[in-house]
Amino acid sequence: MPKWTFRPSSGGEDHFIIEGPALGSNLYRHFGACFPGNSRAIVFPHEGTPTELDWRELKEIELQPGDRLELPGNPTSIGPLEHVMARLLDEDGCPWDREQTPLSLVRYLLDESYEAGEALVAGDEAGLADELGDVLLQVVFHSAIAERFSMTDVVASQVDKLIRRHPHVFSGEHWTASAVNEQWERLKALDPPREQSAEWVYPSLAWARRLSKRGIVPSSDVFEAVSEFLKVYIGNNEGKLEETLADAAWAVADVSRQHHQDVEWSLWKRLAFFNRGNTFS
Repeated sequence: MPKWTFRPSSGGEDHFIIEGPALGSNLYRHFGACFPGNSRAIVFPHEGTPTELDWRELKEIELQPGDRLELPGNPTSIGPLEHVMARLLDEDGCPWDREQTPLSLVRYLLDESYEAGEALVAGDEAGLADELGDVLLQVVFHSAIAERFSMTDVVASQVDKLIRRHPHVFSGEHWTASAVNEQWERLKALDPPREQSAEWVYPSLAWARRLSKRGIVPSSDVFEAVSEFLKVYIGNNEGKLEETLADAAWAVADVSRQHHQDVEWSLWKRLAFFNRGNTFS
């Protein structure tokens, strides 16, 4: 691979520079998918006038010693981020990045998602943009080290999924706003089941909700009593469903505190107990 460098241009905008010698066909094989084919790249020969070319034309050129190739500057494309990630994972890249595995990155994937959520709820728009970048980095990082898929696969899969689950937009069907969620769940249920599962990674309430959707709930007297009480209370207080459920969850957390317990951990252990093949009692 050619030497890779990152330099600010004279105009004050950052660009990605690759220095020759290098075959354009090799560069295109490594980075071709990072930019749209009609993006513009610039070749700065060691001697002579800079030449602009379509990105797809890269495979037809050869960089001589002293030549430089300025990659397209697409600020809305993730191509530059993929390029930086590839550089970090090169043999002479970052030792820490090169040691990471999908499992070692799980904590960062979760942490960055929570931090993005925190910035959003706080109304910190600049912070949200920064945190979303950190979330995107995790997507690019996982895609770069995955053995069976690439970033292209991730994007293509998501595009296909969105089109498949929005026939009222892409296939001429007509749904009312109230029908969208119902239809979404119906279409989601048509997707093939995952071969492997590790639901324990979810927060306990999210995990419990997933099990409940499959009809899996404890058969204890406590569960039955609390469920019936909430059903009756909600039925007598129409229009306050979200507030009622939130206060009920808060009450459970407060009672847990009074008894020096962590309700998140308690529920998680209960779910994990079931996950080992046992049943609720």
